[in-house]
Amino acid sequence: MDSFTQQRIIDGDLEAYGKVVRAHQDMLLGYALRRLGDWTLAEEMVQLTFIRAYQRLADFRPGEEFGIWLCVTCKYLILTELEKKQRETSHLSNYREQLAVEIATAAATDNEPDMRTEQLAKLRACVDKLGQETAELVTLRYFNKRSCKEIAEQKQRTVTWVTTTLSRTRKTLRACLERSLQSGSPS
Repeated sequence: MDSFTQQRIIDGDLEAYGKVVRAHQDMLLGYALRRLGDWTLAEEMVQLTFIRAYQRLADFRPGEEFGIWLCVTCKYLILTELEKKQRETSHLSNYREQLAVEIATAAATDNEPDMRTEQLAKLRACVDKLGQETAELVTLRYFNKRSCKEIAEQKQRTVTWVTTTLSRTRKTLRACLERSLQSGSPS
């Protein structure tokens, strides 16, 4: 990209940036797809790359290859996304282990059936407080055992949107359930 085009874009010429995006999007999508193997996630990373590039266009030095600069930007966004997914997987694994221990402990007590029934009722009350779309995501994922990819396709959303929404929803449900168990009624 030459300095004239760069300055036009910095000055707010979105049409000029649109031309730059169209000129590089196929190359960048191929780059992201080779690294991720997931079309939807690759498209999302490319969109984020163009947004980041636009925000940091003043840092680009004319004379450098703009495509390489985009690939480097995309590479770091991909690495960040992969690290985030790895952390989420690790946290989920730890949560499953903790849940298994809690279930085993509860099964060893005499009052487990009553306590479990009460906890499930409180959890259902917390799920009922969610918005319709969020409650439907929870139902599809945890009751109907649908994968995040299947849910994303059904909802016409990205897998990242589904996983992020479910992660936030789990936090909301956990807080609601904890409050409900402490107070004795769902809050």
